[in-house]
Amino acid sequence: MRVPRTLAILPLLALLALAPARGLSRQEPAPTTKPQDEGRQAGQPSDLTIRIVGAARPKVPIAIPPFAAGGDDSRLAEGAKALHDVVRDDLDFSGYFAIVPEDYQKLIHDASLTRINYKEWLGIGAEALLAGRVSLEPSTVVIEGRVYDTSDKKMVLGKRYRGEPDLDRLIAHRLSDEVVLQFTGQQGIAMTRIAYVSQVGKGKEIFVMDYDGARAKRVTGNGSINLSPAWSPDGKEIVFMSYRNGDPELVILNSAGELRKAFPQSGELNSAPSWSPDGRLIAFASSRDGNTEIYTLRAGDGQLHRLTTNDAIDTSPSWSPDGQQIAFTSDRSGAPQIFIMDAQGGDARRLTYDVSYCDAPSWSPLGDRIAFTARVPGGFDIYVKDLKGGQQVQLTQSTNINEWPRWSPDGRHLAFASNRTGNFDIYTMDADGSHVRRLTRGGNSFSPAWSR
Repeated sequence: MRVPRTLAILPLLALLALAPARGLSRQEPAPTTKPQDEGRQAGQPSDLTIRIVGAARPKVPIAIPPFAAGGDDSRLAEGAKALHDVVRDDLDFSGYFAIVPEDYQKLIHDASLTRINYKEWLGIGAEALLAGRVSLEPSTVVIEGRVYDTSDKKMVLGKRYRGEPDLDRLIAHRLSDEVVLQFTGQQGIAMTRIAYVSQVGKGKEIFVMDYDGARAKRVTGNGSINLSPAWSPDGKEIVFMSYRNGDPELVILNSAGELRKAFPQSGELNSAPSWSPDGRLIAFASSRDGNTEIYTLRAGDGQLHRLTTNDAIDTSPSWSPDGQQIAFTSDRSGAPQIFIMDAQGGDARRLTYDVSYCDAPSWSPLGDRIAFTARVPGGFDIYVKDLKGGQQVQLTQSTNINEWPRWSPDGRHLAFASNRTGNFDIYTMDADGSHVRRLTRGGNSFSPAWSR
């Protein structure tokens, strides 16, 4: 198998790195694994400007006392603590909540929650209270959650879930998303997943993990080179470029790793696929006609349409949320920069000017920003460009490589790859560059893609 030299630029550093993971999506629970829900719900160049990115809404102070264990089994108590920690971490990660410190809860006289003393909970700063209980039935785990508004002195959310014991984390994530929805009206992201590439022996395989790095699962095992995973809009399928048969082809799998479709392509290079928001088209880069250009492939029948015609290298397409535009990388102006064109390939215009060697654009789900990688002294860092005001912010600052930013579906976080610890791993951070979290460890992992 011969990997073409041009792959080195596409994506920017995707061949340099790769670690394991696995998971499920909120859109695609299998019939045997879906937890039962029995609850009810009560421009042009500009100077580089540093600014805060993201919504500035006040955080809701919420107390999450230890979950009760419905039994004397010590393993059940350990499970209840673990699921409590999952929910607490989910809500903290969301950015919508301020978790009341556990030490404050020692001031509550009756912490058993058999009777809610709203005044005491409000007195320690908890405007909301989440009480949880975990119990076991034959071959089933039951997780209950009740959320109280301490100011209005009433329960605002009550949920009970049943599921297989090995899906307890998934059920906890589901409860977290319900809490986020209750307080914000927005869908939470705790049940989303991240696909990525990881080194396995001499090959590079596709893995899937929960958004927090748990439940890592390998979904390819062909021992070849598989690159640049991208999720379908419904979160049920992943498209990526593979050399599994010796020549490059676009392959579509479901999230369990089962083959859906394969589209062999001519030319040495076929890479960086990106699914359109309506799921009908896949944009990707190909050298099938000699030069590397951007094409779209109709997912239903494989029909191709060429979008760019330029002597330069055009690559790394990323759709706007409305499907009307595509951001991409091109060196038509010299060094690679980020450009935007209409979805039909017309009206290409340059987006980045005051940074060098840019690549891997990623359009925010809200449509207002584009994240990308740019070269800096000593390495590569991640930037975000505001499409309305033109301001630009550098999110990472290190003498390492930080690349391939990909947005969370709520637009409040980014996943990316970095070699800041030596090997490449997958990280997440808030949309302003804060709260960096490492998800993978060991080996080399890169090219994250966040499910919708």
